[in-house]
Amino acid sequence: MKKFIDIVFPDLDDKNVRIELDDALSPKTFKAILENLPIEFSINKWGEELYTDRTTIAVEQEDNAKTEVNKLDVAYWPEGNALCLLYGPTPISKNGKTLAYSPVNIVDSSNKDDILNQIKEQAKVIIRESI
Repeated sequence: MKKFIDIVFPDLDDKNVRIELDDALSPKTFKAILENLPIEFSINKWGEELYTDRTTIAVEQEDNAKTEVNKLDVAYWPEGNALCLLYGPTPISKNGKTLAYSPVNIVDSSNKDDILNQIKEQAKVIIRESI
């Protein structure tokens, strides 16, 4: 099953990134995200990764969790209870590979790197089910 959510950035005139969650990728994470919407947080930056403050979403690392991700992957980071948007290299990336700090559960990928590059540290974000 697939479900759309919107990640809204109020500091950027409510610009948003629409994400299509896919339960085939990380089914427990998919379910937990939907059960906890809507949520509002501040964004943190780590290189070219945006991640939320600690969330109420609590899911263990799934079987397909990985540290090396594709550019623009959307993931859940079990170690930090946070949602992540990886749009480029992080401080530990090597040889052009995008690396998360520790294994993440992939839930989708985005195509909005132009918006992601504009997000500032501690910007507010609202994550909600698409209307």
